[in-house]
Amino acid sequence: MLPIYLLQVLLSVVMLLHTSILDLRYREVDPKIWLIYSPLIAFLYFDIHEVNLFIYLYSIVAVLAVFFGFYVISFMGGADLFAIIILGLANASVHPLLFSGLSQQGMEPLIVVLYSSVLIVLSGIINFARNFKYTSGLPLGTRLVLSFTARRIKVKQFLRSKFLFPLTEIDESGSESLRMGFSVDEDDSHWRDLYAKLVREGKLEEERYIWVAWGVPVLPFILLGYLISLVIGLPFS
Repeated sequence: MLPIYLLQVLLSVVMLLHTSILDLRYREVDPKIWLIYSPLIAFLYFDIHEVNLFIYLYSIVAVLAVFFGFYVISFMGGADLFAIIILGLANASVHPLLFSGLSQQGMEPLIVVLYSSVLIVLSGIINFARNFKYTSGLPLGTRLVLSFTARRIKVKQFLRSKFLFPLTEIDESGSESLRMGFSVDEDDSHWRDLYAKLVREGKLEEERYIWVAWGVPVLPFILLGYLISLVIGLPFS
């Protein structure tokens, strides 16, 4: 069974690497791509006899429920949901190099999401350390949200960017407001066009600093979480 397991891992990594590159470049993955990788679900046939069915069902249902909930409220895109469905079904059981107990029994989907979430939180902490000093004078809740999730850049940098969404909203009259998030359905080019127009009309200075949020590509974090799970597993059982 070792060749089948190695093929399972290899094809899972290829899928995540391919779609992560697309996510980084375009922030979207064509649904046809997921149809190409959907046959990976067949590895469930080879894994199912190794798992504790209760543990596996708990893991896969919990992960899918969370990801579907985030998708419904536009916290993440459909690509992230498709990725975790295929990955979770194709990797019911894996054999990490260090701690393999729960990974073999069916906890792998939850372990991947755990490590992916830890990496995302760590990136937020680094962002917090860089940005907190620039939020003085704002309410504490606003300071925390901006520090963890946003970046402070000049308008001219924003106009040259991709996949950044302004949290400092400036409308056509030049009025300003601050929001705490954005929808994954927003078009970042709309904001760049609007702010470029405001610059041309003299209502906005290019050297002015604004707060923006990055459309976080989740698939690379899922890839890294999967790779970590293959090495470490879960260090308790």
